[in-house]
Amino acid sequence: MSLLNPNTPLAYLPPTLATQFEVSRYIYAVTLGAYVWDIVINLGNDYKLLFRYKVYFPTVIYYLSRLFTLSYILTSFIFQVASVPNCQALQISLGICMALSQSTTAMLFLLRVLAVWHGNKIASGIFIFLWVTVAIASATVPFGIKGIHIGPTQQCINSQVAGYIESTLIMGLINDSAIVAAISYRILRNCVIEDSFGVRMRTFMGGGSIPQLSRALLKGGQHYYLIAVCGNIVMLVLLKDPSVPAVYHGMSSIPVVALINAMACIVFRSIKFGHISADGTTHFRSTDQSRTYLNKPSGSTLPLHVRSTCPQDGDMYTRNTNGTEIKVTQVVELDAEYERDDASLPKIAV
Repeated sequence: MSLLNPNTPLAYLPPTLATQFEVSRYIYAVTLGAYVWDIVINLGNDYKLLFRYKVYFPTVIYYLSRLFTLSYILTSFIFQVASVPNCQALQISLGICMALSQSTTAMLFLLRVLAVWHGNKIASGIFIFLWVTVAIASATVPFGIKGIHIGPTQQCINSQVAGYIESTLIMGLINDSAIVAAISYRILRNCVIEDSFGVRMRTFMGGGSIPQLSRALLKGGQHYYLIAVCGNIVMLVLLKDPSVPAVYHGMSSIPVVALINAMACIVFRSIKFGHISADGTTHFRSTDQSRTYLNKPSGSTLPLHVRSTCPQDGDMYTRNTNGTEIKVTQVVELDAEYERDDASLPKIAV
């Protein structure tokens, strides 16, 4: 029996696989459209970052993460819909883009957690080690995926995803979980007055006495945690399940990588523009009667290495901690990781 249209790639696939292949095309197209839209609506912000703020290493990493993530999504989309002379060459290219996207996105969150734990050499060493393992695991992706033509056509399809690629997902899951937990712990330690496990757990789940804005920041970390963890779990399940075709193995990574990168970029822009400080806290009006506040802040954010209480709505405050009165007047200059372009930066006096 001859084919009605031998140039149609789906004609050479079993009906079930053809349906899965078509679904993956839709997923890739939607993901590409959503990510491009995210770039378009943030063109103004990206222009400010490039021309109105000093460009340092974190800003370079931000743009590289956007570039590599877009390249990964675009090459994956081309792999699914375009006529490609060499499927394996394109497969290796998109694998490299994925590895670079994951490494640079993880670097954005590494910079933030290093800012939160500034001065703690043990914590910094642990998070740097986790980032290195993520980068090494990601580097195995180009060697573990294979693509072939569909029949005599020039359309491509995934034919193999090596089992060791799951190490990339596992390390990403561990790294994301550790960073969000570390930032959440620092916020809780700085902002929760009652020092008890029960209060901290209620605060972590969205209740307790943590101030409203700090609670919103903490929930933002939880949202990222859920996105990263759930996405990596889905990819792990699809990769380990032998009944799942190789088409779905690669398909699931596209929207997950795009979402995690978009979240990382949102956090970076918020820090760079001063909406939140890099240590995960923000200015709020306190009702704690044990502290007094004078004057309004000059607009500078809390320094990354301040380890005392949450920043308050004033330049000077006092607080009794274990019978010792601590007085802080003004914040110090920002760390290099997330610079602000203030003409003059206040100093600290303890």
